[in-house]
Amino acid sequence: MRKDLRIKLPAGSGFHTRALEKACAEVLKVPLNTISHVRLCRLSLDARPKIPCYEALVEVYTAPDRYEEPAYHFEMKKAAASKKQAGVIVVGMGPAGLFAALALCHAGVKVTLLERGKKVDERAKDVGALCRDGRLNIESNYAYGEGGAGCFSDGKLYTRSNKRGDIGRVMRTFVHYGADPAILYQAHPHLGSDRMPAIVRRMREALLAAGAEIRFSTCVKEILTDRKGHFAAVVDRNGVEYKGDALFLATGNSADDLYRYLHGKGMALQEKPFAMGVRIEHPQEAINAMQYKGAEKRYALPPAEYSFVEQSGGLGVFSFCMCPGGVVIPAATQEDGLVVNGMSGSGRRSPWANAGWVAGVDRAILRQNGIRLPEHPLALLDFQQRTEKSFFTPGRGFAAPAQRLTDFLKERTSASLPRSSYSPGVFSADMREYLPGFIAEALHDVLGRISQKKKGFLTQEALLLGLESRTSSPVRILRHEENLQHPQMAGLYPCGEGAGYAGGITSSALDGLNCAESYLRDRGLDCNFAL
Repeated sequence: MRKDLRIKLPAGSGFHTRALEKACAEVLKVPLNTISHVRLCRLSLDARPKIPCYEALVEVYTAPDRYEEPAYHFEMKKAAASKKQAGVIVVGMGPAGLFAALALCHAGVKVTLLERGKKVDERAKDVGALCRDGRLNIESNYAYGEGGAGCFSDGKLYTRSNKRGDIGRVMRTFVHYGADPAILYQAHPHLGSDRMPAIVRRMREALLAAGAEIRFSTCVKEILTDRKGHFAAVVDRNGVEYKGDALFLATGNSADDLYRYLHGKGMALQEKPFAMGVRIEHPQEAINAMQYKGAEKRYALPPAEYSFVEQSGGLGVFSFCMCPGGVVIPAATQEDGLVVNGMSGSGRRSPWANAGWVAGVDRAILRQNGIRLPEHPLALLDFQQRTEKSFFTPGRGFAAPAQRLTDFLKERTSASLPRSSYSPGVFSADMREYLPGFIAEALHDVLGRISQKKKGFLTQEALLLGLESRTSSPVRILRHEENLQHPQMAGLYPCGEGAGYAGGITSSALDGLNCAESYLRDRGLDCNFAL
């Protein structure tokens, strides 16, 4: 017999399999030895009660029934040489590109991957040089390179994108390539930037074993079509041509040169709302105390998180990409622009916590605040880049303007700054002089209200750093709703966050899978990858 149950376990008792089995037997009122298997489907921590408790959604099997693990399909076929099949070109090796390539190779399709950045191990050295010495490699950084932006900026897998498809496929794939199986049931699954590189490396090895061709440090300069307007080939910056019968554009949301190229060719693009603001960094102890209210001193609890969604004069303001036990990182892709992001390792052991605090930006909001944009689809992208450049201070490298939260709310420049995890350094500044006025006002309003409602949020050690601007793409590359191809170029599949159809690792991976399946369906090929 199988039963679906919701079980609560006090955090003080510790969470382990035996305790879960015992709790299930008590709820079902059966002897413990009749429990043949407990499958943990979802696990979350509720810190609201006086004694925090784990909440578990489980499937319980009692004798004589037994649980049988489903057989999922990850094996990939070696692509057979075929004159009829030119194969698929995948541009970008972030989640969308990697998962699309895995699904295509699984079906026996010949795949060529082109990545403007470096292999994940070499990329790690460039990221280190940026943090340590302020040396930016514009083609190998926190945004560009094997694994995509999420590889070195936290590896969070939490998403609300259930409508895009089976999230479990993405989680199972990560586990297959070395992720902790706990991500299959965690309410907020997290891989960690320290573990992501090894997972990405195993994916690359599997693709190579299936016959995929991979070219790093290869940036696409031109897209060619045949006489009928169907995709035919791409050309890189060195003039090398790569032919294929389909092109998957999975370049991530920082590839502004791609947007400008497509716009110059007259390809259908659309501006897309995004969000902009700051990172706020607290001591992790302050967030623990705020969320656990002292329980963290009595029980072994994980580093606390928070999430806020507020309104200020009709403008949405929300916390974003919360990184407990994390650090703030330099995420710039241009020498004269400043962008920050957050990350945390799998253990979340840093003494700091940080999160983006951003406000929505679109054409109507800018117009309401006296900012007029030209009528073209890259106008929001231009606004984003102008603001990033305004945060960059020549002579200071990638040091970030910063302000204590207490001083921001009192509208004064900080006389001194607390320690920060941001390795390029911070300098005291009035964030109102850097942020667009309407964003500064909205943040001032919302942060003031949060500080009154949540004891411990307002502290001398809380620090605002800017600019947080790469929340999502400000441009969407249009595609048909049914076949996911661009309306002006058959065979072109815009996918992932850079194309404007995702907002993180999991949703990007799902979008890559969806595009791959659309391509395979058109050719009468089956796709049961990770099913």
